This record gives sequence, C-alpha cells and structure tokens, in this order.
Amino acid sequence: MRSLPNQSRKLIYGLVIVALFGAMFPYSSRLADVKRRRDLGEAAIGQVDTGSFMLKLVLLGGARGIAANVLWTRAEELKREQDWDRMKSTVDLITKLQPHFLSVWTFQGWNLAYNVSVEWDAPEDKYEWIKKGIEFLQDGVRKNRKSPDLIWNTAWTYYHKVGFSDESIILRRLFRDDSDEGFKTYIDPETNNPVVKNDNFQLGYGWFSRSVKLVDEGEARLSAGSEAALDYVDPSPQHKGKPGDLSFRSMPAHAQTRYAVSLEKMSMQGIPATFGEVAKNEWAKSLNEWVKFGTFTYMTHNEVMVNGKKTKEPVQLDDETNPRKLASLSENQKYWTNRWADQMNYRYWKDRSKAEMTDQGVQARHLFYDGTIAYKSADFAQAVEKFKNGLSIWDELLKQHPDYRNDDINKKDTGLVVRRYLRALRQLGEAEPKDVPFLELAQASDQDVTLDPFDANEMLGVSPTGSRSEDQGKAPGQVPVAPGGSKPE
Repeated sequence: MRSLPNQSRKLIYGLVIVALFGAMFPYSSRLADVKRRRDLGEAAIGQVDTGSFMLKLVLLGGARGIAANVLWTRAEELKREQDWDRMKSTVDLITKLQPHFLSVWTFQGWNLAYNVSVEWDAPEDKYEWIKKGIEFLQDGVRKNRKSPDLIWNTAWTYYHKVGFSDESIILRRLFRDDSDEGFKTYIDPETNNPVVKNDNFQLGYGWFSRSVKLVDEGEARLSAGSEAALDYVDPSPQHKGKPGDLSFRSMPAHAQTRYAVSLEKMSMQGIPATFGEVAKNEWAKSLNEWVKFGTFTYMTHNEVMVNGKKTKEPVQLDDETNPRKLASLSENQKYWTNRWADQMNYRYWKDRSKAEMTDQGVQARHLFYDGTIAYKSADFAQAVEKFKNGLSIWDELLKQHPDYRNDDINKKDTGLVVRRYLRALRQLGEAEPKDVPFLELAQASDQDVTLDPFDANEMLGVSPTGSRSEDQGKAPGQVPVAPGGSKPE
C-alpha cells in the first residue's frame, strides 16, 4: 500500500489536533469556571522567591507537597535557632507552594504572633512580630477567601494578642499610633466597604463579624460535595464556621463590649478615658450585638416528638430574659435555653450593656475614674467626694439591673471602689458612714489585692491630671504616699 504524501499527512495531523483542541475546549472552560468559583488559583511560579532551578521544576510537577514538608521542617529548625527572618522567608515560600494548605496559615500565623513575639523584650519588637503574624493571616485570607477559620484567627489575634497581653496597655498604644492604615482596616460586613479604626478591639469586631457573616451566607460550608465548599489541602482542621457554634457567634459581641469597657479607663498608655455620648453609643452597640447573638435561632442537640415526628426544636438565648416568652416554650426548649444562656453568661452581658449605656452608668464610671486618679495621687478629699457620689448613682442604677448587680465580675469591680472609698475616709480621719452602698463587698475585696492589668492608671501610676507620671521617678505601679499616712494600695 502506497504511503500518503508528506503534505497529506501533515494536513491530517493538523485536523486531528484541531479536533482534539475543539473537544477539550468545553471541558477546559468548565474547569476554569470551577477554579474561579472555588477560588482554586495557585501562586504563580514567578512569585516564588528562590534561585533554585530544581525547585521551580518541582512547582511544575506534582511534588509541591513534598517540597512544602521539607520547608516546614526547615522552618522549625530555624525557629529553634532563633533565626526569625529566615524562618519567616521559609514560611512565606511554603504558602507560595501550597496557598490552600490551611494549616500553614493557621499555625504559622499563631507562631509569629504568639511564639516569636515573646522572644523579644521590648514591647516595640513584640508588636512588630505580632503585626507580622496578623499580616501573614491576612495574606492567607486573600488566598482563601472562603475560609471562616482564617478570618476568625485574624480577628482573634487583633482582639486577644494585642488586647490581652501582659503589655497590652503599651501594645494598644503602639497600635493606635501605627500609621499603616492598611493594617488597621477591616471590611464592613454590611456594606463591604473598607473601614479604618485605631483600636484593636474594633478591628477584632470587624473581622469576627465578617467571619460570622460568611458562615451565614453559606459560602464556607465545608461539607463534602457542597458546591460552596472549597477543596483545601487539609480540610479537617477547619473547626469554626458552624452556624450553631455559640462561642464562634458570640465573639463580635465580646469584641464590641471589650471596646466599650476600654473606653472608660486608661487602657492605652498615656491616653485618658472617654465618657459622655461616645461611651453611651458604644455600649448601645454592645447591647445590639448581644441581642443579635441572643435572637439567633439555634437547634437543640436532641430530638423530641413534635406532631408525631422526631425533630430538633428551635432555641433563642434571649428568651431567657423574657419570662413570658420563656413560659411558652416546651420543657426541652426551656432546658436548652437555660443551659446555653448560663454557658455564655448571656443575662450578665445583656444586662451589663443595658446598664452601662445609660446616663447614670456613664456618669458613675466617670466618677469612679476621677476618684481613682485622685486616690492614687493622694488627693483623698477629692477621692472621697467622687467615690461617694459615684456609688450612690451606681447603687440606684443597679437596683434596676439585678443580673448585672449580682454577678461576681461586677462585685469584684464595685468592691474595689468601696475599699478605696473607705481607705480614703480613714486617711482623712473621717468616720465610716452607716449607709455605704455595697458595703458587704468591701471585705471580699480586701482579700483580693490584684490590680487591673489592662488599666495604665493601675499599673503605671498617675499624675494628678490622670496621665502617666513621667517626671516622678517612680517604679511601675508606685504611687504617692500621703504625709503620715499609708500607701493607698
């Protein structure tokens, strides 16, 4: 049989190739659409900062996981050697190899913000590494937009590491003074617009709210086979983002409440407290967040017979604060409402917000603040006047808020005010009045001499103006002593 001329063979081969490409086009388009919807784009090879030709070949093949494991081991070695900059570069390389390897973002973000930062002595150095950890998590969010965990972890680091560290009063000031607006920005979950704030608790609130909204929209449900699910390298570590997770859903309210609390004391070094309408508005926002949390519908863990069919029953924690609504519930609903409300201390947080947002609440807090500054400055006459007036207003207010009044947290805070009031009276040689509000709390307060580590007035001492004493040569926490008297604390 005669063979086909070369020109004919070329034509046939060309037609076959065109036919194959034509057959592949619909499938390629479908894959591209899936990749877009599921956010499965990988990092570009050109972004990998390495001079290794072999490593770039690895990126083209199927050995990314092996390379990532090797680099993970190397990162741990560099951590032990305390070679922080090279460790950070190595971790960055892992994320470029496998941007959907969520454990890298979660663990290494924590590692930078929590483990590496504590290796430094100066708060300024600690802050820089906390910032690196947060920025690392934010990069993970950009590459994994449908992971509520990474958004939540970013929020938590703003909220907890900056706001609850031993040096939080300094770290929060460093955050406030940071000129990097990009680092102080969150996306408003309602408007999708960027919002810049100067307080880490406000950033925590914004990121927590974004995580909750993502879950509520159903975009990040990681159930197998879900079209909204993202095929992460390691889906098993995803432990947040469950609509019925009480702790997960409560964090926007906690962050907003913490911000309101921090306004009414010197929670940043050298920044006086804020009261008036600003404080009232922030406490009103806190109440709104707690009501939003409390009116979300959760489902009971167990099933009961309803209309002849086994079913889970709806529960709202806010019903615990509405006796009429609570009485209308089934016994099973009452059980879970009470159990979960107790678990989250819901009645306390809601009642506290309702009390603190009032004119009387803000006024009493202002008097307590001024009284504390006078007390620590040995101006005992001024301290007595401020504490006396503040306690009188506080007593009348909390008669209307029994859940807040009877909570141990409030008893400790109020007991400290009573203790200082009585000591200031003794410094002036005045007799103790018989009608001192909350007098029963003073004895318990005498047995607890711990100070608030998140209040610069408590930890650093104050000047008569309420700012940090820079020129008195005192050690941290040292305060003036009245002539012939004892040290106030």
